[in-house]
Amino acid sequence: MTDFWIDHALQRVLNHPTDIRTLRESAATFLDGCTVETVTDALLVIDALASTAYEQGCLPATIRLVREGTEAGWLRISLSAPGVELPSPDSGFGTGLHVLTTCAAMWGRSGDGDRTALWAHLPLVAAVPAALHVAFTHGVAPDHRPAGHP
Repeated sequence: MTDFWIDHALQRVLNHPTDIRTLRESAATFLDGCTVETVTDALLVIDALASTAYEQGCLPATIRLVREGTEAGWLRISLSAPGVELPSPDSGFGTGLHVLTTCAAMWGRSGDGDRTALWAHLPLVAAVPAALHVAFTHGVAPDHRPAGHP
């Protein structure tokens, strides 16, 4: 399994269920600097898409994350595999649909010949640096602290 970066993109080929763990680690690193909520939602969507491919026996599958914008923008997550389909809500495997509708602003399926892509777009939110968060929640600007305050 190999991952590589193209500008603001991460791509990985999944061949086995154990690949999901290392994919999560790479995705968390790729999303460094984003809010905990953004990273959590992204990891849930990645799990849902990867699990769908495994459950349907559509391997190998290629998953790609693309950041659009630096501090605010969109995260595009797509999974491309031969014949992968969105599960129907009554199939018993509809949890992935619930994750997509809860975590993603937009999601869908597209096809290009022998491969199908399942995709989701999530808002990309940068985390507020800890010093600014503490300063603003206590009403003190970082450079204008009263004397005696650390």
